[in-house]
Formats: sequence, structure tokens, C-alpha cells
Amino acid sequence: MSTRRENAWAKDHASMAVVLAAASIAWFGWGQQGSIHLGWLRWGMIVAATALVVTILVLRRIPGPPTLATDARVRRVYWTAVAAEVVLIVGGAIVLGVTGNGAYLAAWTLFVVGIHFLPFVRAFDAPLLRLTAICCTLVAGLSLWAGLAGWAPAPTIAGAGGGIVLLLFAAALARQALRGHQQVSAEGA
Repeated sequence: MSTRRENAWAKDHASMAVVLAAASIAWFGWGQQGSIHLGWLRWGMIVAATALVVTILVLRRIPGPPTLATDARVRRVYWTAVAAEVVLIVGGAIVLGVTGNGAYLAAWTLFVVGIHFLPFVRAFDAPLLRLTAICCTLVAGLSLWAGLAGWAPAPTIAGAGGGIVLLLFAAALARQALRGHQQVSAEGA
């Protein structure tokens, strides 16, 4: 693999880490809709905000453009997946709202978010996103079950679980990005 491609790979992983860290803040916030464990969810937001700063610093450390900026095929995959994600979330929100099941919007959204990662596995050479997708969909299922069983509000489980999953994978992607960047730097020295 060329140094330019390796830098792009590291930049891609760092970029994904930033996105997941930022999204984890929102998920911890959404979890507060269930009105339980608010202190833990707020701490989750603080930890996620700290992780966001760290992932931004990692991203800024890696030179060169990400693949998204240089590869039209990857851009097409990215925008298609994001557009499908938005359409499915909005469509699900409408159906859940009309049927009086709005309490399960967080579970639906987390499921769609998880599935939308799958096209990125190949496009960005990021197998870790497959596991991210699996974990998001499992948490979405758990939150649906918890809400239906009356065990806990679905938004709390989806918010806390989604926040934790995205935060952990943001850290893993940032670590991969740093390792890739350090390897390129060591080979170039």
C-alpha cells in the first residue's frame, strides 16, 4: 500500500472516530428522554465530549485528505448510505408517530444507524464498522424489548447503549488511525 493510501486510511479512521464521538454525545442526550439515570447519562456526555476533542486532535495530526475527498466511488457509497439512513429514520418516525409508538423512535433510529455503517466497511476498508453495526442493532433490539417489557424506557436504553457503543468504537477507530499514522511515519523516516 502506498504512503498516500495509508495516510488516507488513517485519516478515514480518524474522521470516523470524530463522527462517532460526536454522535455518542447526542445518544447520551437522547437517553435522558426516559428520565432515569440522568446523572450517568450526563457523565456519558462529558466523557464523549472529551473523546470528541481527543479524536479531533488525532484527525488534525494526520496529513492528507481522506478517501471521501479523493474517491468518487466512495463519495457515492457514503452519500447513498446517508440518504437511505435519513429516509428510513424519517419514514420510521412518521409510522411510529401515526401509530402512537413514538417511544420507540430511539430504538428504530439506532437500528437504522447501525445498518447504515455496513456499506462503509468495504468503502473505507474499516472492518471495525461491521462490529459497530452489529452492536448498534443489538442495543436497538434490547431497547425495544426493555420498553415493551416495561423494564426500562426504550429511549434510555437506546441512548445509553448507543452512546456507549459509539464512544467505544470512536476510541477504537482513533487508536487504529494513530497506529496507521505512526506506521507510515516510521516507514518514511
